[in-house]
Amino acid sequence: MGNTASCAPLSLNGGVIKVLFKDDTVQVLTKPVKAVELMLEHPRHFVCDSNDLKVGHRIPGLAADEELERRHLYFILPIEMLYSVLTNDEMDALSLKASKLMKSGGSNHIGKIFPIFGDFCIFPSEFKAFDTATGSKPGEKYSKQRSWRPALDTIVENSCRL
Repeated sequence: MGNTASCAPLSLNGGVIKVLFKDDTVQVLTKPVKAVELMLEHPRHFVCDSNDLKVGHRIPGLAADEELERRHLYFILPIEMLYSVLTNDEMDALSLKASKLMKSGGSNHIGKIFPIFGDFCIFPSEFKAFDTATGSKPGEKYSKQRSWRPALDTIVENSCRL
């Protein structure tokens, strides 16, 4: 009922989508986008959710019609990496890029657009927690889906006599 002003930005509730490219550039999306739109902009590349990466497992790509989720970090990777087994070196390189993004303040665009928010925000610790919520520690990688492995059974053949 009262006339109070909130210092929390409106996009805090909705979140943003962060896309990290191989050349260390970051694209922050505020509107919903499908994976196919990014793949059309970047031929010979695919979109991968950072939460789906696990060392020793295949690198999954998003389906073309799948919509990117807010508050997630996605990688645009070369098509050659699709379904290849993720090595420790590759995971370290991707983790380093993601952690640089989180540490550099690349996720705090609201403070750059509206610097007054940083001075008067009632809950700065919650805003900081939101910024780091999408980051992950290099040692803690979990997969939402199991990697696909073909069932390789011996085919028994019977001799056929005519």
